[in-house]
Amino acid sequence: MNRRGKLAAARIVKKQEGIDARPVSELFPGVTGIVISMVYSKTGVLEPLSREVNFHPGSNAIFKVSCLCPECTEDYFEFTKIIKAMIKARKTVSHGKISCDTCPAPESSNVSYTVSIKYAPRR
Repeated sequence: MNRRGKLAAARIVKKQEGIDARPVSELFPGVTGIVISMVYSKTGVLEPLSREVNFHPGSNAIFKVSCLCPECTEDYFEFTKIIKAMIKARKTVSHGKISCDTCPAPESSNVSYTVSIKYAPRR
């Protein structure tokens, strides 16, 4: 499949995920907010690019953040496992590095991240 076909297929999958998604409040009733902060360090660029994505209780529980590389066919960083593990352990903050595995430009597909989760008070 050529690049255009791969991108079209990826858009169809992404659209269907949005249709099938359940809200954060339904999957994780005790969570009041999730913030993913990312820093892209690209070779040859002096200022790293910062990005923040917020999820509220009514947001779709799709924890995929788009890759900024125009050559990328999958075009996302997958945070689902990280967030589920944090919620299971009731962690509030996690730091690390993550890569977009399908991106052909490794200099722009690696990011440092911080995930912050807020929980409702326990009763």
